[in-house]
Amino acid sequence: MELSSGTKQFIQLILADWKLILFLTTLFGVYFYYTSTFDFFKKKGISYIKPVIFLGNLGPRLTSKISFHEFQLQNYNHFKGQRYGGTFDGRKPVLTILDVDLIKAIMIRDFDHFTDRSTLSGKEAAYIQRSLLNLKGSEWKSVRSTLTPVFSSAKLRHMLPLVQECSQQLVNFLEHYDGKDAEMKQTIGHFTLEVIGECAFGVKCDALTDKNSHFLKVAEKFDYMTKAKRVLVLCSMMLMPELFRLLKVSFLNLESTDELVRILQATKLERRSGKSKRNDFLQLLIDFANTQKNDAGDIKELKHLDDDTIDAQCLLFLIAGYETSSTLLSFAIYTMATRPDLQEKLRVHVIEVTHGKEIDYELLSQLTYLEAFLLETLRMYPPVARVDRTCTKPYTLPNSSVHLDVGDVVSIPIYGIHMDADHYPEPHEFRAERFIGDEKKERPSHLFLPFGAGPRNCIGLRFAMISAKLAMVALLKNYRFSTSPKTENPITFHKRAIFLKPQSGLWIHVEKLKQ
Repeated sequence: MELSSGTKQFIQLILADWKLILFLTTLFGVYFYYTSTFDFFKKKGISYIKPVIFLGNLGPRLTSKISFHEFQLQNYNHFKGQRYGGTFDGRKPVLTILDVDLIKAIMIRDFDHFTDRSTLSGKEAAYIQRSLLNLKGSEWKSVRSTLTPVFSSAKLRHMLPLVQECSQQLVNFLEHYDGKDAEMKQTIGHFTLEVIGECAFGVKCDALTDKNSHFLKVAEKFDYMTKAKRVLVLCSMMLMPELFRLLKVSFLNLESTDELVRILQATKLERRSGKSKRNDFLQLLIDFANTQKNDAGDIKELKHLDDDTIDAQCLLFLIAGYETSSTLLSFAIYTMATRPDLQEKLRVHVIEVTHGKEIDYELLSQLTYLEAFLLETLRMYPPVARVDRTCTKPYTLPNSSVHLDVGDVVSIPIYGIHMDADHYPEPHEFRAERFIGDEKKERPSHLFLPFGAGPRNCIGLRFAMISAKLAMVALLKNYRFSTSPKTENPITFHKRAIFLKPQSGLWIHVEKLKQ
């Protein structure tokens, strides 16, 4: 069959310009792929911020024009007055929840529809994949229920002496800065590493006694990335999230984390040999993993707490604890330095409650103003700006027609909620009284979210608060903090960090009190 002249001309055109046609087809394919989700919120009748191809709404963040916390606050204020609003992380739609009742529904009441965190994992080592942060579904539930008794009041009581010893080391460490200026974020980081080294890794890391400590040097680099790796991770996340899961790429410094796990495994081996035993987190995990007696007195293995899972929780303890605790304490000290009236009130309170008494678990619970001071610090300076959840079962938002499918992501804007004048009047004013008496009781608990809320909240929140209280008691009894020419007031948040960090450090003048 002979082809018509028109068909021949069409074939000749394709053969002559196939490169151009391939280019245009590829260009169209890329454009379609990266914009195919941009009608997600329009279809559902949800107000959203118009996205840009490849970037979504992350342009200001990727160009470091604004800090992550301020970016989240900006988005929150954009949707203020609405129950929810839509944004895009690259091409991924994220539903931001503002309504108080919806926040409670997602994080607490209807948690079974949102059991998983929204995480992006590559081909990482088991000690990263097996952490509570990354586990999903029934596996997360099993590990969480197994770990919960480890953080009971009785177990925490046994860890108090370890934290008290670290607090005294912090007092001694600060003597080097008596009459001088010190950058508190890094300085307090030494304390939190010492506490975690003692309580999670079961090692004395000498972070407060030896600046050349091996553990200190390794641990401080856990999140270090070269510029090339940072670009690779960012591009993979934004442009090819599916490919990211196939690559051996991590948000952590694998060389550092591998060495930390090697240290941990050596300690576990020593513990299991029976040569040493301590009242720390690692020992409790080992004991739980070995055997557990049921009601009938039988012995059974805990299949959900193998070696990889133990390593993963200890490493998570280090990473989460280091950032959150050092942020809390350093900003608390910064607040005391910039508000000497509050510092003196806090000091009087601590001395009044603890004078002539042994500091134990019960006494710490009586330090109500100190606890309120720390909680208000976390409100104004939460280490994390938002928390995400992935829909795991089809769900319709209460009192709406908005239907969510499995895999859809919702975001709870922690910093936006904390800085909302409707929830916290005069939010930029530091006022510890917000967390005392009726004002605290009348406010819904899910509007204070530095540790999250519901079944998937931070499992170590009580340990973090106890460690912070012990450190603050020791510091208030021994030092006075004041501003210096290097002190920035108000603080500028770091524009590249995801966790809350000061752009130019938290510089404070340290002065030892006369006994």
